[in-house]
Amino acid sequence: MPSPTKLQFRDFQTRDLPILARAMGDIQVTQFYGLETSHTDAKDIALEQLEWYQYLAANEEGWWQAICVSDTPVGGIGVYDFDEDGNSAELGYWLLPSHWGQGVMREALPAWLPSAFERLKLHSVIAYVEPENLASTKLLTAAGFTHEGLLRECTRRDDGYASLHRFSMLVHELQNR
Repeated sequence: MPSPTKLQFRDFQTRDLPILARAMGDIQVTQFYGLETSHTDAKDIALEQLEWYQYLAANEEGWWQAICVSDTPVGGIGVYDFDEDGNSAELGYWLLPSHWGQGVMREALPAWLPSAFERLKLHSVIAYVEPENLASTKLLTAAGFTHEGLLRECTRRDDGYASLHRFSMLVHELQNR
């Protein structure tokens, strides 16, 4: 497991496009990522993702950063779909499969969250997880998120509808961790 001194966060850059393409072209990564794109080429998807990350930050509608080990991105973490009325945003993350099972995301999520709350002045962060994604359920629970319930068949997928678990963390819960 990376030590806290080896795990860093930084905004995604153009030089990260090959890693973004590798991630966005890997069905293991995108299976639960909720990727919505009309592109089929991983390079085009990577560029679209980078532009989306940059747009969110520039318009204060979200913020994504690369999770880096020795300055090499191994994943991404971010908030998006900022809701001004509730001062909330949705959480997203992905990790290259070569780093699964090493505790990277377990370390990254609680280390990164305070920055997201602060940067966007959030009251809450919400995460939606498909029931089959047990790793994310365990991750969010370990990080202190509260399971609010199951939204039954609430989103369309290629093969029908999917249910989603809803998790949340409020700013005072973050401060009490």
